[in-house]
Amino acid sequence: MKLPFAALALGLLALAGSSSAQQSSAPAPPSAAAASPTVETGKLATDAERNALTYTHYDLELHLDPAQQSLSGRARIMVRNDSAAPLSHLPVQISSALHWDAISIAGANAHFATERIDSDIDHTGELTEAVVPLAQPLAPGASLSLELFYSGDIRQSSARLVRLGAPADIAASSEWDAVNTPVTALRGFGNVIWFPVSAAPVLLGEGARLFDEIGKWKLREQTAALSMRISVEYTSDRPTAAFLNGHVIPAPPEADPLKVPAAGVPQAITFTLPRTTVGFAPLSLFVVDAPVQKFPGVEIYGSDPAVAAAYNTIAQTDVPLVQQALGRRQERPMVLAALPQAGDLPFETANILLLPLQPAPATDSTAPVLAHMLSHSYFVSPRPWLDEGVAQWITLLWIEQRAGRAAAIAQMDSRRAALAIAETTDPGVNPGQSLIGAWSDIYYRDKAADVLWMLRDMTSPHAMMLALSQYRAAQDREPSYLQRLLDKASGKDLEWFFDDWVYRDRGLPDLHINNAYSHPILAKNGTGLSYLVSVEVRNDSFCSAEVPVTAEGDTTRRSGRLLIPAHGQASLRLLIDSHPARVLVNDGSVPEVRTSHHEHAIEPAR
Repeated sequence: MKLPFAALALGLLALAGSSSAQQSSAPAPPSAAAASPTVETGKLATDAERNALTYTHYDLELHLDPAQQSLSGRARIMVRNDSAAPLSHLPVQISSALHWDAISIAGANAHFATERIDSDIDHTGELTEAVVPLAQPLAPGASLSLELFYSGDIRQSSARLVRLGAPADIAASSEWDAVNTPVTALRGFGNVIWFPVSAAPVLLGEGARLFDEIGKWKLREQTAALSMRISVEYTSDRPTAAFLNGHVIPAPPEADPLKVPAAGVPQAITFTLPRTTVGFAPLSLFVVDAPVQKFPGVEIYGSDPAVAAAYNTIAQTDVPLVQQALGRRQERPMVLAALPQAGDLPFETANILLLPLQPAPATDSTAPVLAHMLSHSYFVSPRPWLDEGVAQWITLLWIEQRAGRAAAIAQMDSRRAALAIAETTDPGVNPGQSLIGAWSDIYYRDKAADVLWMLRDMTSPHAMMLALSQYRAAQDREPSYLQRLLDKASGKDLEWFFDDWVYRDRGLPDLHINNAYSHPILAKNGTGLSYLVSVEVRNDSFCSAEVPVTAEGDTTRRSGRLLIPAHGQASLRLLIDSHPARVLVNDGSVPEVRTSHHEHAIEPAR
């Protein structure tokens, strides 16, 4: 399953981050006289114009007042026209809970018109869109800097789910984004649009399109530069940390920790994220005021030390598995943070998991989740299919260790119907999604875990551990980096596999057993009989596959592996010491178009 700041234009004051709210002002727009928006109705921009813009730079300043649930922001952004046509105006959007205060281009106030548009990328089900006319059209490939001011109240909203008929309690547990205490939670693109975006509207009722658009936005914006400065007002509990797009920013120390502020007098604290990149993330923002309990490699933000200790105990039982599979030292702590309501849906970003902390967490349900999150603290990759795929693979290894290989394969099987539906059946007509360019979690999480499982089977657990232990995110500059590490560790040439399963999307294999015959031969000791079993398998798809093949006899069984090329067939011979009964091709470890389990009776050779 990741992140810049210039002097204020137009003579505005910066966020100060000092000890009083009066000294830490919200970003103030320029004189409103020239920037008053004209409210119009009708379609002011086209989807082509919205999709043309790629944001390459975000410099965000926000002032939050959780007691009032209010937000005011200033965003300096750089946009690029990635379409083939010049743009005469720019559409920019925020949540319908917010409104545009002012927009400037090159330091000059810009006139703009606004309207509401229906879109479920925000929890309210609507966006406030400003359309800014340009004095000169923005040419294809050209970029433009804008400064945008906006404000409003962000409260919990279940509007988009209620509109679809979801029960109120389920909708509320899913839609918990708000500026609030004790947690301010803004999950970003796909949940609440608290920063400027340009995206075509999409609704939840349009199949998987909403989730595809979320993934495509993350893929498009992942290399954008990002800096953030967040000022938070408080009157009672002082915020302890902010999680800014997957980065843990602890609260700065108090200027005078012995000074007791007057009761009810607002204070302010500032969290700063230095220049980084957005990464493959929805650009999220969280502020918590719970105390942190620190353990070896684990940090837990929650008010009850005993509960934190219970989660840490479970996490520590997962550490040996993660270390053995990855062969790595921990790069950053695993971070858990409590959500306020028991039914709140968990949210994961980088090595941080927000979830309701239960008083007595059940090991069987909690341990695999924490194994997944520990993986993110040990293994970091700029490639989504590795970053999230490795974590999902670790969860499967936990199941295998706890309940056996068949249980882990059953877990993989339970997710494959969606993958089979999504996969291409003809790469020449529909190129699908390669893992290195995937935007859907069906691919970069589920298929990626399948791929890593297959690679472990094709090489060895030791070879996988060796390759992953040598992996360095900073050195992963080309798609073949992991393949080269694994080729060296295993002594095998895996080019064919990475070409069909990673670099391109060839769909899934479609295997069939053509025949299975046995022939008796004299046993090696000269007494009794052994049987030579010959199995022929064909592949009716564009994707090659290597699968396990097992011949079962009355009392013994023998296994091997068979590589079946795309639109081809291959055979394997196995020697078995008892009368052969049946052959099994693929044990579910390799995903297929239809079933991933094949069985055929073994017949005597004619």
